[in-house]
Amino acid sequence: MNDLNGQPSPADHIARSDQADVPAVEIVWGMPAGLGPSWQGVPSGPGVAGVLPPRSEVEAVYGAAAAEPPLNEDPRFASLFADVYEVSVRNGQVLMTLTRTQPDGRLSSFAYGHHWKWEEQKYPWAFELQSRLGGASTELESTFALNLLARDPNRRDRGLGRRTLETWIGEVGRFGCWLQTDDIDSPARRLYETLGFTELGHGPEAPNGRPGLVMYRSPR
Repeated sequence: MNDLNGQPSPADHIARSDQADVPAVEIVWGMPAGLGPSWQGVPSGPGVAGVLPPRSEVEAVYGAAAAEPPLNEDPRFASLFADVYEVSVRNGQVLMTLTRTQPDGRLSSFAYGHHWKWEEQKYPWAFELQSRLGGASTELESTFALNLLARDPNRRDRGLGRRTLETWIGEVGRFGCWLQTDDIDSPARRLYETLGFTELGHGPEAPNGRPGLVMYRSPR
């Protein structure tokens, strides 16, 4: 994995699946200083692997997943989160794990995030997060933030969401990691709990208009 000193793991590292009909989980590290303002992403397709997908694909997969119950999110949030993804890739280093359907190579699941140090977070959302968490915010220092997790709702029988997240956690396990999600009983929240995430507190407003639930997983 990346050592956070400018030496990313090879971008084409893949966690292979034991079953021929189940897509492998790819592990893709962005560059330490970001990929620059001109980055657009490589469209998914047959034979494409080891690269970060474009903004439009992240928006499409997340939008389809979040539109379903119990989230029922407005499509504008998928667009907003896709914008954040694009900015993150261009300006800093991200870690993404993802799967693609076969044989067409279409993006079918992903999890992405980045290393978190409070001194580097200089935007309103982070300031509000720190304020709301209070003293508990120190738990997040030098961990990895999981920004987004999504799985094509048409592939719910494949366990792709769990495998994709497990692989992402496996890459950052020694650092610990955290996320913010809707504070409701949802399949995603139950998945986080089974993988060792516990409630840390509440952060800024989530898409449902209520304070988001911050969940933390300690280093392993």
